[in-house]
Amino acid sequence: MKIGISTASFYPTEIEQGIRNAAELGFQRVELFINSESEYVPPLRTELKKQLDALGLQAISLHPYTSALEGHLLFSDYPRRTRDALDQYARYFEAAAELGASYFTFHGELLRARGLPPAQVESRRFETYHMLCERAAQYDICFTQENVSWCKSSDVVFLKKLYDNVPELRYTLDIKQAHRAGRTWGDYMDTVGDRIVNLHISDYTEQTDYLLPGQGDVDFSALFRRLEACGYQGSALVEVYSSDYTALEQLAHSRLYLEAVDQQKGGNGL
Repeated sequence: MKIGISTASFYPTEIEQGIRNAAELGFQRVELFINSESEYVPPLRTELKKQLDALGLQAISLHPYTSALEGHLLFSDYPRRTRDALDQYARYFEAAAELGASYFTFHGELLRARGLPPAQVESRRFETYHMLCERAAQYDICFTQENVSWCKSSDVVFLKKLYDNVPELRYTLDIKQAHRAGRTWGDYMDTVGDRIVNLHISDYTEQTDYLLPGQGDVDFSALFRRLEACGYQGSALVEVYSSDYTALEQLAHSRLYLEAVDQQKGGNGL
């Protein structure tokens, strides 16, 4: 299991400095959390790629700043907005490809989204997911649905329907979001485990879900073993909030802790 980090962990530090922080802390893989329009188009996109290459960092995935709007943009009952949003997301996919990423992280609809009558919702939803996956594949990007506590993707029944009806869709497992939804990461593994290709990790206790890996109750050894039993060959990306630590060096300690856990369970560092 190769340990990486999301640049979201440094927010609101701008992405260029976040990339430098990741390299200085000894990480070799990053998820790029895009926080503004200029960050995924030239010339800044080109500069980010140069920076990644110069620092020897591999971009694993790209996460868009429009996550909270995806239901409104892509799943409303206004077809033109959906068409325009598909074009916008194609630009994200193009950026991900140029930056060297393999995966795109998607939140999707809010829990209480309004829109089409129930009889029309699912067919329209599946059609849109097919189009998103197809657009992403045109840039050799794998489109992934993340489980998010405040989105429909928190519901394992919802995810099972996506699993059954959009077989090309893949998944990002976020263990903090699972906890916030009142579930365990195992619930999501049971539902979509063999199609999980990306992983967001942090730590939590019953009292707080804002902890660095190694500071809470999560059994990372069991998590890593379960993933690998499902054929997982991806990275484990630390995704925390900047309020979770007081010094950047604490993130390096989390990396060392996770690498030690992986070695103790017999991991091969893939």
